[in-house]
Amino acid sequence: MTGFAVGTPGHRGSGADPRAPAAFVLRLPGLHLARTLGCGQAFRWSWRGGVAEGVVGRSVWRLRPTAGGVRGVGAGEDVRPDRLRRYLLGWGPVGPLEAALATDPVLARALRQTRGISILAQDPWEVLATFLVSQNNNIPKIVRSVLHLCRALGEPIGRPALAWTFPSPAVVAEAPDRMLKEALLGYRAAYLREVARRVAWGDLDLDRLRALPTEEARRALLDLPGVGEKVADCVLLFGLGHRAVFPVDVWVRRAVEELYFGGRSRSVRDIRAWALDRFGQLAGLAQQHLYHYARTCGIAASRQGDGGRGGTAGRRTSACG
Repeated sequence: MTGFAVGTPGHRGSGADPRAPAAFVLRLPGLHLARTLGCGQAFRWSWRGGVAEGVVGRSVWRLRPTAGGVRGVGAGEDVRPDRLRRYLLGWGPVGPLEAALATDPVLARALRQTRGISILAQDPWEVLATFLVSQNNNIPKIVRSVLHLCRALGEPIGRPALAWTFPSPAVVAEAPDRMLKEALLGYRAAYLREVARRVAWGDLDLDRLRALPTEEARRALLDLPGVGEKVADCVLLFGLGHRAVFPVDVWVRRAVEELYFGGRSRSVRDIRAWALDRFGQLAGLAQQHLYHYARTCGIAASRQGDGGRGGTAGRRTSACG
């Protein structure tokens, strides 16, 4: 993404083009931007020279962390700072949530290394599609595949294009096979197309899943081709606003086993049930902190005989892919 820079905040007059770049400073006490964007919940952000560049809906953002918030600029549609605030603080202010997490003694220690993580408020279709792509995959390849899909099938943001929107379900459903193959989707292409068709044709109402009880919404997701337990839980957590969800991947499993069970092995199902009982409505946020802690603080992602996600020990992968 090029073509506009993080600059001095200013006020746009009432007659200004709402799609023109708008600079601002946004106070977000407690938020750690890099940890939040780097926890595997979103795949359309990158860093360049200390600035995070990303696409949210039909707008492009460049954000530089500051003490107590971010300084940035947005271009495209609806680039109001309050909209960005809602996106970055999907669960609300960070401080009270971390105070609640800190009542758990293990998380209280982990928070010394993980403070500032927030759950983003993302578009449910984009989350569902990108986590389908994430299965048995690593983050650099996921990012390349998502970028190709957007360039090939999305709509340009700005003229000349600064970036591209994520393609709609209807567009993906009708995309030529060649385009999906060029996105390096492999076997995931068939899953993505079929799920896109169900969303586009109204067989799957993602907004309805927001309002359903978590287990009922989870069963609906598990009925989709290519959606297993980890992907379903990630969609519930990152796309549909369900909080009592605890996606378990290799990193999270090792963190729970070593920090809570003295290194003793536990099944994924047992860990999920244990986490929901222990953390309740904070389970999803606890998962993100444990995931970050495991990846950055020396907990091994694999043991002998367990190559981790995709069969590659230690490879950086998505939080749930």
